[in-house]
Order: sequence, then structure tokens, then C-alpha cells
Amino acid sequence: MKTYTMIFAGMLTLASCSSRSQQAESVEASQCDVATETAELSEIDDELVLNGNVACDETCLRKVFIPCTGRVTGLNVEVGDKVSRGQQLAVIKSEGAADYRKSISDADAEIRMAERWYAMQQDLLRSGMASDKDEEEARERVTTAKAERRRLNDVANINGFGDGANASLIAPISGYVICKRIYNDSYVSDDNNDEAAIEIADLRRVWVIADVYESDIAKIRAGAPVSVTTMTYPDEISHGKIDKIYSVLDRESKTMKVRVCLDNPDGKLKPGIFANVRMSLSQQGVRMLAVPAKAVIFLSGKEYVMVQTGKNRYERREVSVAHTSSDRSFISSGLTAGEKVVTQNALLYFNASFNE
Repeated sequence: MKTYTMIFAGMLTLASCSSRSQQAESVEASQCDVATETAELSEIDDELVLNGNVACDETCLRKVFIPCTGRVTGLNVEVGDKVSRGQQLAVIKSEGAADYRKSISDADAEIRMAERWYAMQQDLLRSGMASDKDEEEARERVTTAKAERRRLNDVANINGFGDGANASLIAPISGYVICKRIYNDSYVSDDNNDEAAIEIADLRRVWVIADVYESDIAKIRAGAPVSVTTMTYPDEISHGKIDKIYSVLDRESKTMKVRVCLDNPDGKLKPGIFANVRMSLSQQGVRMLAVPAKAVIFLSGKEYVMVQTGKNRYERREVSVAHTSSDRSFISSGLTAGEKVVTQNALLYFNASFNE
């Protein structure tokens, strides 16, 4: 009796193994969530991702230089401060500024003397005691004196020379202070006055300067549309074009730089922020079966997808992936158009297929 029982149990085991063997690559839906997407023919696409940094648009950058030697006072701005056009940034107490004001006073005195001499020559001409030439020379003297006064006044305005021995540094545009090289009570001499004292940038438009590796240079073209994301605002995408290619290769990094110009009306993009520049490399007219990249599972050098074969039933399928872009994989064999593949919890269903 025990012998028959053992034989019967063995037959059940063999039948069970046969059933498991037939369903080894198929699994019923479990309790976890599942989502599918239909495999469809699509143009092969790809993108080139470049790393870069936000920089000031140099056409919107102004540098404020100190026009004379002297001591810095009244400095009331720091890097990062927002300033308005015409705002006083600092005052330079300078002997040179005082000398310039004296030159203006001398020019005013010269105008008064020239006008009196001209009036005298006109009276003498009317009484016959002066010639037309004398009157003409006196008039020219007035004209020359006034021209010199205008010149001095223009220079004073350019250099910010105010009344007395002061030169004012004035913001030429509205924007943000991005660099400051002077401090209160510091002395500016001819030896340390080569660079701009303050730099101001209007950040309503910025540049993104990105690096292109030598192997990717042939893929870059001026005018190509790009999308830009930053680590600071990863969910916000800015769109622009490559408007300049710097055709010089860095000898050390073996990279070439490209520039993207972006509108920045809210000022979120700050100079120095790390950015990713994505450029599409779509192959127009070349079509292949495509599925979401997250649907493909890699194991031991092979690629698989979980295909829906019926209501709540899924099958493990080996496929050949010809190309993968950032979010899609292009399948050359193993799948047909119209079949649905698992895109959510695909790995769980894939692992479960080995246990059935």
C-alpha cells in the first residue's frame, strides 16, 4: 500500500513540474500596481547632454571704474545687492577731483573775461577804433572758452566729479552687484586701479556656457534648439538656442564651449548655477518600435520586457534593444507593434515570473 502511495505522489509531483515548466515565463497579476504602454513605431531620437554654468550676458554687464586716485568712503553696497540706475555706490575723496573742479572754475572765469573783451571790441568797432578782425577774434575767444567749459563738464559727468574734492561712483544700469573690489577707507592709487571697482549685471537675460567633449563636436550646430535645466530648479525647463560656438578646443580638458542665451525675467537663474543643456539628435525619417526605457529589464547581458498577454496575465519576453535615448528604448526584435508592456513595477513581475 505504501508503494502505491509513493508512486501516486510521484506522479502528482511530475504533473506539477510539467505545469510549472509550461508557465515558467508567464505570471498572473499580483496585488501591486501595474501600468502598461503600447509599443509603437516612432522616429529614432536621442539627445546630447552638456554640462555648463549660468553666466552674465556680457552685453548686459557694466563695469564701474574709479576715475582718479583717492580714498574710498560712503561705500554702501555688497555683492548680490540690487541697485538702480543713477544710484550712488561710493564716494572717492580725491585731490584729482578737486583739481578738476578748479579747472572748471578757471574755465568759467575765462568765459566771463572773453565775453567782456568781446563786448568791448564791439563798442570799439562801432566808434571806429577797432577793426572787423579785432571783433572777429574776440568772438572766437568766447566760442573757444565755452567749448572748453562744455568739454570739462562732460568729463566731470563721465567721471562722477561732484562739487568739492569728491568723485561719485554712480550705477550706470539697474541690476545686481556681481563683483566688488573696493572697501571703505581703502586708498586707490595709480598702481592698484587697473580693474573695475564694481561690476553690475542686468540678469533679465543670461548666458549658459556649456562644455562639449571632442567626440561630440561634430554633433553641435549653431541655432540648434536646446532645453536647459538646473540643479536649483530641476522641474523648470528653459528653452533657447545655441547662439555661439567657441571654435577653440581647451588643451587640458579637450572640450569646446558653446553658448545659449536665455531670457530670465524673474531673475531665478543666477551666475554660477550649474546647468544641463539638452540638444535633440533626432534621426528624421528613421522609424523603429519604441517602448519606455523603464520597461526594459537587463539581466546577464540580455534585455527583457513583460508583455501583457491577457487580462491580469503577463509574459516575460526577451528583446533586442537597438538604441536607447533618455526616456525610450528602440526594439529591433522580440516585440511587435500594438503589444502592451509593463512600465510600472516591471521588475517585480519579472522576478515573479521565475517563481511560477
